[in-house]
Amino acid sequence: MAMAVPVQYFQSVVAIELAVAGALLFQIGFFELRPSLETEERTRPGAWVRLLMAVIIGATVFGALEAMVHPGGRAEAIAVTIGLGLSVLPLLIRTLPPLTLAAATPPRRLSDVAATVVGLVLYVGAVVALILLLSG
Repeated sequence: MAMAVPVQYFQSVVAIELAVAGALLFQIGFFELRPSLETEERTRPGAWVRLLMAVIIGATVFGALEAMVHPGGRAEAIAVTIGLGLSVLPLLIRTLPPLTLAAATPPRRLSDVAATVVGLVLYVGAVVALILLLSG
């Protein structure tokens, strides 16, 4: 029989998802009273990306809530961990330097691109390690 994951894990996932949702809304200028047209075009992702993120965040939150109501096992913990990892990815990508060398006005160095790739690989490795820890 699969051992139940403590409800505090799922509560933590919900709390982190709320913080991620707020940070994403802040990043795209959702709370600006009068966003400029230039700012809006530059920072807002496409409609499909916003819809995908809303589905991922919603599914993760409601999956964690469901796991709290009906004590969740490892499969539920793995599912919400994957959702949490996916929802944090846009924040991480916007924080790291752009992947293309010509993306920014100051010339980018190859070391900036390498730092981004290393950061993304380490992030994916940390998420996979957590999933393996939960499954094992």
